Amino acid sequence: MKLMLEHHKQTLEMLVRKLEPDPACLAAITSGSVALGQAKPASDVDVHLLVTDEAYEEYSKNNTLSYVDREVSTYEGGYADIKVINLRFLELAATQGNEPTRYAFTGSEVLFSRIPGLDELVARIPVYPEQNREQNLQDFSAQIHLYAFYFAKEAAKKNDAYLLAHTVSSLVLFSGRMILAYNRMLFPSHKALLDAVDSAQHKPKDFRKLATELLQAPGLDKALRFAARILAFYNHGLSFEQALGIYVKNNERSWMEQPPALPDR
Repeated sequence: MKLMLEHHKQTLEMLVRKLEPDPACLAAITSGSVALGQAKPASDVDVHLLVTDEAYEEYSKNNTLSYVDREVSTYEGGYADIKVINLRFLELAATQGNEPTRYAFTGSEVLFSRIPGLDELVARIPVYPEQNREQNLQDFSAQIHLYAFYFAKEAAKKNDAYLLAHTVSSLVLFSGRMILAYNRMLFPSHKALLDAVDSAQHKPKDFRKLATELLQAPGLDKALRFAARILAFYNHGLSFEQALGIYVKNNERSWMEQPPALPDR
């Protein structure tokens, strides 16, 4: 087990002792700040609990694929934040997992396992998917074009507060994602986006400051200036018409290739 705070180590050991006697529990894998080596004294411990397919179906049916265990904590206010998975989840994560899923296994260690070779499978997950990079750079660039040069203008014209808020949030998201892709860095989550971009080697100067100012006081001129700064850092060379075509494919017709995303159902 990697170097970690003693009370986190003890809590993980307590959790393993609780889980190991259950034959439906196949493995426990560290995650989150403890796995990353970034845990603070009050941090919880994040764990992926690998169970049999039968147990997984039961957890899924009961809507308990994520749960908290406070009984194993050895420190005040602590708890184990547990995500239930099965072996198929890990196999798919290693071959086609989205970036937040891949990132969730950064620094992960197998605490115990009944499955031979599990360490090697887990190690294949938190790897930047190079095969997606060029497509991502193009698609994220298209989103920036549309949100800055169309939706921001429409929001200003209609004085639509919702559309403007959605536009600037999306503009920051896809700008951040483009910077991460440029640096071959995994997108961790919305919660950690700005921190991840801060740690990128190559990025526009003052990205976080400019993004925060845009989000806190959104406006058309500010959105256009922000987009111009991002596209000066990296420009895929798309015309607006090309960007529009890519946006339509990714945002308006993606349901043709896969089930609709939850916001679009």
